[in-house]
Amino acid sequence: MTVIVCPNDIVKQWEDEIYKIFPASAGSSVLHGKAAFDAKYNKDRYQYLVLNYDKFNQDYSPSLILKLAQQKIDFVILDEIHYSKTRFEEQVSQRSHNLKGLLTGIRNKNAAVVKVLGLSATPVINNLMEGRSMLEMITGKIYEDVVTKPTIPNAVTLYEKLSIISIREIPEYKFAKEEEFIEVDAELSPDTITKAFIKSPLAIEGLLTEARIREVIKNIDKNGHTIIYTEYVGNGIVEKLAKAVRDHGYKVVLHTGSDHSGKKLFLDKKAQVLIASSPLSIGVDGLQTVCNKLIINCLPWTNARYQQLIGRLIRIGQKMDSVKVIIVKASLKLGTKRYEYDQKKWNRIEYKRTLAYCAVDGVLPERGLVTPGQAHKEAVRWLERLDRGEISTVSRTDLEVNLSPLEIKRRLNKYGDLSKQHQRINSEYSETTHTRMQENPEEWLEYHRQLNSQRKVWSVDPLQEMISRIKVMSPRLKVGDFGCGEARLMEEVGHDRVISFDHVAINDKVKACDMKSVSEYVNDGGLDVIVFSLSLMGKNWPDYIIEAKRCLCTRGSLLIAHTTESLSSDGRLSKLRDVIKEQGFVIDLDDVRGDFTFIEAIKL
Repeated sequence: MTVIVCPNDIVKQWEDEIYKIFPASAGSSVLHGKAAFDAKYNKDRYQYLVLNYDKFNQDYSPSLILKLAQQKIDFVILDEIHYSKTRFEEQVSQRSHNLKGLLTGIRNKNAAVVKVLGLSATPVINNLMEGRSMLEMITGKIYEDVVTKPTIPNAVTLYEKLSIISIREIPEYKFAKEEEFIEVDAELSPDTITKAFIKSPLAIEGLLTEARIREVIKNIDKNGHTIIYTEYVGNGIVEKLAKAVRDHGYKVVLHTGSDHSGKKLFLDKKAQVLIASSPLSIGVDGLQTVCNKLIINCLPWTNARYQQLIGRLIRIGQKMDSVKVIIVKASLKLGTKRYEYDQKKWNRIEYKRTLAYCAVDGVLPERGLVTPGQAHKEAVRWLERLDRGEISTVSRTDLEVNLSPLEIKRRLNKYGDLSKQHQRINSEYSETTHTRMQENPEEWLEYHRQLNSQRKVWSVDPLQEMISRIKVMSPRLKVGDFGCGEARLMEEVGHDRVISFDHVAINDKVKACDMKSVSEYVNDGGLDVIVFSLSLMGKNWPDYIIEAKRCLCTRGSLLIAHTTESLSSDGRLSKLRDVIKEQGFVIDLDDVRGDFTFIEAIKL
């Protein structure tokens, strides 16, 4: 019995390839989906259970895993193993946690025989914790000696550990790779810069695509075949590209989202241009036999995705003498001001490459990572802000880092203790706080480091009280966590139920925004419950209550926890109860536990 875990897009490909080599007539069978978890060991048959990674991050996953782990499994293959990696030093993703649970059960059942194999054409590491997680996934051992702070010596240590248990093939291709960069400007007008535009990466990418199209069309191979890649597909981006290509007389097909119909037509040379998005970057072979030109409209955000993408053409079987990758880099321009939007993405891709090459191939970076603090700051700054600082970003931040006493002292001198940080935030408007923390996420990290230290001495933890309260509510209720910090409520209650907001996003599930306006993410009446756990901060804190009213449905619940001192008659939030009532809520509970007051209000 063999278990194969892979991305959803290549489940069918695995099934087809297995049957080619081990036909059903020889006693082989392939199962996938939930049926695979019901398979029973049979010594007279060769069984291949093909599961996609998403099966391991569902609410029902543990029960399926417990069932499968009872079977005698001889071989586990984790294809595209980087899909399984843990992203945070102290936080284990649901998927990674469940996969490790399955592997533990399999090893307990069949320790003497079972083998585990991880496969990845591009094992590019975004942070060292991901590499350590891969080691632990494959071996079933804990690698406490692999320190994950982003320094060159730690990357070298990880390289040593990976080398012991891995085979790394880097083919020497006979053809050349050419990367060409073309720069264009997207002209802005003052009317364009609305709040909705600035806060939407998709809207910005739509405008940038319009500026890139001319160069995209100009570089299509008139006598051959061309792939046009776009990371973003919404807001009419694919339609704009397809129309422009057709208007210039080319036959165009698509490989985006669930529409993979164009790939076969392209391989059969019945279309000259293939417009594709992220599904193209994994599990697709054969393109190298008909095409050697790739034009990138929207760059991916990670070096891993970029390497996978160009690997569709830069691979064994490429029939041309060279592969040409054309990257159209667009900037936003308003008068004399110019913001190099795509260059920031490319810098991010280049940064990851240095750390990845060191950890995976033992190649020391050409440019040093200077200090851990500077490296960390560069790693989490995905996108600089325009003047208002309102563009949503995705940050992958390690909140808990092992700081030296010297680093702790430096941070305390720079940002002050928790009391001083509260004073600073509460003396300014949330927009100011948001811009400052987006420009320097280290301040946000330091605030939460100190807050976590403070939690240890509390007799009552407000966040834990909130988690307990939400867990007894109906699982159908949608919850908004305003000022989510580490997003622990989301982790405890479930990603499908909770939408989390904060000034800085600790993971790609959290929305980084000024929480006085979350209309980009929540429609009027779109939430059943809203939580403010120690997060009513800033001079304009009433704006948060007003926004909560907009987001909540009728009879929706507003849950607030704050220090009793701040809610006293002379405290900063002394008018909170009046503001709640003025906004059309009725207070249903007003309770003191430990040093904190808990308020529950219902929207009438």
